Amino acid sequence: MMVQSISTTGRVPYYIEPVLNEAALPDIEADWNRLCERASSPNVFTTVDWYRAWTSRFASDDPGRSFPNLLVLKQNDVVVGIAPFIRRISSLLGVQLQKLEFVTNHADYNEIVLGGDQATQLDAVMSFLSETSGQWDVMDLRELLDAEGNRARIESSLQAAGLLYRILPEEDACPYLPIEGDSSSAMKRLSGDARRVLRKRTEKAAHLGLRLRIIENPHQEPELLNRLIALDQRCHLQKQWTPFISKYPEVSQSLFQNLGPRGWLCVAVLESENELAGYQISFRCGDKLWDYTKAYDRAFSNLAPGTLIFTALLDYGFSCGFSEYDFLRGEEPYKLVWSTGFHRRFRILIWNSRWTSRVRKFFYHDARAALRGVLGKRS
Repeated sequence: MMVQSISTTGRVPYYIEPVLNEAALPDIEADWNRLCERASSPNVFTTVDWYRAWTSRFASDDPGRSFPNLLVLKQNDVVVGIAPFIRRISSLLGVQLQKLEFVTNHADYNEIVLGGDQATQLDAVMSFLSETSGQWDVMDLRELLDAEGNRARIESSLQAAGLLYRILPEEDACPYLPIEGDSSSAMKRLSGDARRVLRKRTEKAAHLGLRLRIIENPHQEPELLNRLIALDQRCHLQKQWTPFISKYPEVSQSLFQNLGPRGWLCVAVLESENELAGYQISFRCGDKLWDYTKAYDRAFSNLAPGTLIFTALLDYGFSCGFSEYDFLRGEEPYKLVWSTGFHRRFRILIWNSRWTSRVRKFFYHDARAALRGVLGKRS
């Protein structure tokens, strides 16, 4: 199916080609990579590798309920934008609900990948969604970055397309720290006692034979991912946190194999010759470092491995010319010690004028929100 959308500026019109199965991804992979790498603010969560890893996982977890629903925006047969959606089928009080959303809530920042003419390209995407409203009931677009006029552009396009929507805030902000110097510079904001404790921990780690290492090409170390998974599982047994890479090992393997060679991924480890004390997986998005997932062995908790790894990454970021360290979602106390600002995000719930869409939107969001409110008051 192809729907044409005429540009209001008199230029060559945009048109959209839906991609509805994973087998077609190789045909647009090069164009998708090009768009992501040339973006003014590169985002690893919008890459084809991220999308492919998670759609494969969902297809195996819940067969027949989750499908690719990419919207490929073209002009003169050139790919100029990609809306990386999936279509998820769920049951709502015995009625089937067709929902469009971004591929996964494991992404901290979601967005539609667009070229330079973002406002008009976004109009074309929303116009297509309006013209094909019979194929979906609700769109739930989460973790959208509230910056650089993004919200206003989306609202304008939705209104022009005649789609109904509600904007909701995301609960968690994303703390960040501008990288203006090395870790010793950042430590100047800490108290004298805190700096002394950190120095002693660094010295003790060295005395125990532990070293910090930033691995820029993790895909080149064959056993690295297995070591990280083993530590992740051990931390889960210690009831420190919910596992991630050990919960989704095939996703992690795919990301290492594909994002690693393209420079999106690096891993910081605190280790001895025979033991892994802690790790952190980070993403390199343009000139920004993103703190994604980590784990450390409780046996080394007196060393605060997370802090030691963070300072090593801050030194790495400064030496490599990165401008910002983004802790991503969550306002945990350790992040607030170092951060100096927050990136805010928002969610847009979209439905169309069909009565079935209005009803299903009511049960999908409004009724459940009301129920949560009642349960919250009772507790």
